[in-house]
Amino acid sequence: DVCSSDLNRRKNQVALTFHGAGDIKTATDILAAVKDLKTPITVMAVGNWLNANPTIGKEILTAGNDLGNHTYSHQAMLHLNYKAANTEIAKGKEMIIKSVGSGQKYFRPSGTPKSNSIIRKAALANGYSNCITYDVDTLDYQDPKPSAIISNCMGAIKNGSIVSLHFGHKNTVTAFPKLIEEINSAGLTPVTVSNLLS
Repeated sequence: DVCSSDLNRRKNQVALTFHGAGDIKTATDILAAVKDLKTPITVMAVGNWLNANPTIGKEILTAGNDLGNHTYSHQAMLHLNYKAANTEIAKGKEMIIKSVGSGQKYFRPSGTPKSNSIIRKAALANGYSNCITYDVDTLDYQDPKPSAIISNCMGAIKNGSIVSLHFGHKNTVTAFPKLIEEINSAGLTPVTVSNLLS
């Protein structure tokens, strides 16, 4: 599992990653804020969400963000056998290719912050050499107040952190501009996962 990179400790960089699923309006609202704030993000997209919203993948990439595979239907992957895990990853990749023309290079397992040997084997079989995890969980999917999303993040974030956020939650949209302000005030710069790990 790839989380934070010691190579980037001196760069004061962090990556904000979004689980790509849920109400499309919250996604477009976040993407508008990302553009206004000049703050690139990484979207780990669920395949059936990309399929239901066929233009969003290209919108994400065109705006200078990263796009990754977060499986096809967001099952609890720790409970899947190899065949089922492989199917989830392969179908997710298929939807990304359909959406943007290539499978992209990052994969995040669903339903777990950490992979296991079965998930890693299936990921590798689909061309993903790393499973991207996170060390900062904002818990925004539980719909806390925007102030709690910010405090959950700022209480744990450090150089090289990868932060977990979610589309589909209005309080995340509300919290986002203030969260970026707080991150910048802490001397950290949000970048894509590609840049963080480069």
